[in-house]
Amino acid sequence: MSASNDYSKYKVAAIQASPVLKDAPEWFDLAATLDKATSLIAEAGNNGAKLIVFPECWLPCYPYWTMDVNDRAGFSEIWANYLWNSIEVPSHETDVLCKAAKAAGAYVTMGINERDSLYPGRMYNSILYIGPDGEILGTHRKICITSSERLFQVPGDGGDNLKMVFDTPLGKLGGSICGEHLQLTLMHNWIMQGVQIHCSLWPGYAGVGDLTTRALCLYGHLFAVSSATYISEKDAPKNFYKNSFFNIPGFIRGGSGIVGPTGKWIAGPVYDEETIVYGDIDLSECDKARSIINLTGLYSRWDLLNLNVSQEAYEPLKPVQVNSQALSDVTEGQIKRLEERISQLERLTQSLPKDEGAPEE
Repeated sequence: MSASNDYSKYKVAAIQASPVLKDAPEWFDLAATLDKATSLIAEAGNNGAKLIVFPECWLPCYPYWTMDVNDRAGFSEIWANYLWNSIEVPSHETDVLCKAAKAAGAYVTMGINERDSLYPGRMYNSILYIGPDGEILGTHRKICITSSERLFQVPGDGGDNLKMVFDTPLGKLGGSICGEHLQLTLMHNWIMQGVQIHCSLWPGYAGVGDLTTRALCLYGHLFAVSSATYISEKDAPKNFYKNSFFNIPGFIRGGSGIVGPTGKWIAGPVYDEETIVYGDIDLSECDKARSIINLTGLYSRWDLLNLNVSQEAYEPLKPVQVNSQALSDVTEGQIKRLEERISQLERLTQSLPKDEGAPEE
């Protein structure tokens, strides 16, 4: 029999910080941002956090800029530099993060701009999940990209990309990126997989993420660790790309915090400062919140409403040859019946009257 003391209780941390940025023509400093990440992981781990969550695309930076049509050459430069400073999985950068997670003894969820190692120039808005043993658990790629992201990133896939809920000693761990919180079918997908601790990754725009994160926790009866970027005036580059949100003072404000399974803030939200927001999680609270409305139990109607989820990944390169697996699925009985049918058709054609005017064979 389970009791409340059988459930995990632990501390979580939402990182609210700025990546390290430079003026044009360098723009990004991946090495310095990676160093900052390891320091923040160590600090949160030393303070007892068992789950440490970073913001959306934090390595190397979220695309806070869009194309200036009057400066195509400049956009090509920043586009290529963004690609070069992005993260492959696995890579040297993921090795560094894995080592930091292991030293901290914590799960780390990192927002990355992921560079595809197979298809040149292909990038994703991704969540990288790392375990306290220093091993990569998986990577979720944002399934619909938003606004300026469309100039850089491509949508994520089906299959395993939609199964990124991990059964851990902390509970069932999952997450979503920014606008994904408004895709109710995706949120239902996570809920049906039993997610209990949801990592919510945000770019830090003022007012973005509060209501949607709280709503998810309320109807999913789960905890959320909401992490959003904050970039102070001193940390913002002064001579970046022209069409950039860095030119709007105070626009990237943060808003990180921890939300409980009734939709109320446990800690935060915090704005306008670089910090680590901590909160305590007691997983028994998830079940207590399910007593009236429970989408995986007494408030479900799977006979009326259900969710179709793609179970296979889409591969852009597929062989034209006949699928050998499909051939192997044909049973001996099916082959025998086909052979018998062919014999019947042959006998039938032989019994048909011949046209007297037709030449004999």
